[in-house]
Amino acid sequence: MEDSTGQGAEASGDLTVPRALALVRAAVEEVGKAGLEPAWMLGDAELGEALTLVGRLRASLERFEVATVTEALTRGVPTAAGWGTHDWVTRREGLEVPVPSVAHVAQVCRVARASVRTRAGSAWEADAGAVATAYASGSLSLAKADQLVRFTEDVGRVADPDELEADLEVLVSSAQDAPGRPGLTERQLTVAIGYAGRLLRPARELEGEEESLRRGRSLTKRRGPAGLVEYILRLDPEGAATVDAAVAALSAPVPGPDGERDRRPAAQRRADALLSIVARGVASPQGVTTAERAQVIVTIPLETLRDRVVGGGVTESGEVLSPGTLRRLACDAGIVPAVLGSASEVLDLGRLVRLFTPGQRRLLWRRDGGCSFPGCTIPATWTEAHHVTHWVDGGTTDLSNAALLCQRHHTEVHVRGLTATVTADGVTWHLDGGLGWHR
Repeated sequence: MEDSTGQGAEASGDLTVPRALALVRAAVEEVGKAGLEPAWMLGDAELGEALTLVGRLRASLERFEVATVTEALTRGVPTAAGWGTHDWVTRREGLEVPVPSVAHVAQVCRVARASVRTRAGSAWEADAGAVATAYASGSLSLAKADQLVRFTEDVGRVADPDELEADLEVLVSSAQDAPGRPGLTERQLTVAIGYAGRLLRPARELEGEEESLRRGRSLTKRRGPAGLVEYILRLDPEGAATVDAAVAALSAPVPGPDGERDRRPAAQRRADALLSIVARGVASPQGVTTAERAQVIVTIPLETLRDRVVGGGVTESGEVLSPGTLRRLACDAGIVPAVLGSASEVLDLGRLVRLFTPGQRRLLWRRDGGCSFPGCTIPATWTEAHHVTHWVDGGTTDLSNAALLCQRHHTEVHVRGLTATVTADGVTWHLDGGLGWHR
């Protein structure tokens, strides 16, 4: 095929649709052949490289998948065939292989519909299309693009267009990934979206919402498999934050008497923690436990807490709570505010002590968000405070010399002698001959 200059599409660097389809066909065939080769034939470095290439291939195919569904929607192909978009995509992709997951197809369809909306006139539709454009550039994962599209659909029809555009620009920029420097994780983006949504929605929609959510609390019991019993617990954000804090405090892995690792999976540890909490409560006189209360740590601007500006607070587990809820909880001493420079605690201890104080650890929880090692998802409550420059080597017990690490990566950092740069925004570990990766 020749373009207007007389050059072929390959020579000009363009990728025509027929050429793209041919490449996908060839990739499917070649990758299918390669998948038959035993993985034990690959060296350690080759195993890592293979997964990196799989990631690139998956991302490219997902973008091609979204572009294909977008074009199909534009032409009305699913409707002409008598199918809804979701069913049409599922049926076509599952003709020769097992059908894709419902969740994946839903993400593809939502982002594709957002791409079609770039041609619509209303502000919120244009914003949804802007997310699709960012996704097409390759800097957003499909999952994060889907989160942002759902955000625009949720608040776009009621939010001020200029405010929505400004907030969405920040969210998209923060969520985008670059080589060696990932953006917000899906969990972090969920928290940011929840907070932004609270700011954008009209006050009349927020009135009475918390009471409605509290009325939706429920605990039901039913028979589970193999003689087990299943409880289904539904909570509002306030209740979820309380349970999260209580369970997290008791669900960390517990080494055996000889130092062997805890073999209980995380779900079992959480169940054991909940049973322990209940047992403590019912064993206490008059039902009042004498155990230390689980602390719900919330970050909130002082002016918002005073109810002078619109906003909310964010717990360590990612729940967004209103200022009113936080003021009420604070009266019962259930809230620990993450306040920098609190006069009640010494946060910069220098060489006076070796161990980090509880106050310093709480600030590290807020700053690092969990294990600071690149790619690790261990939550902050299961981490240890590490001296970047070891205490015995003259390192200070200060926040500027601290990093949260899980047990596995704490050991790895010491074994490999890794160094890091600590700033007020977080920790950048120097890996692979000096390559820095900021968490």
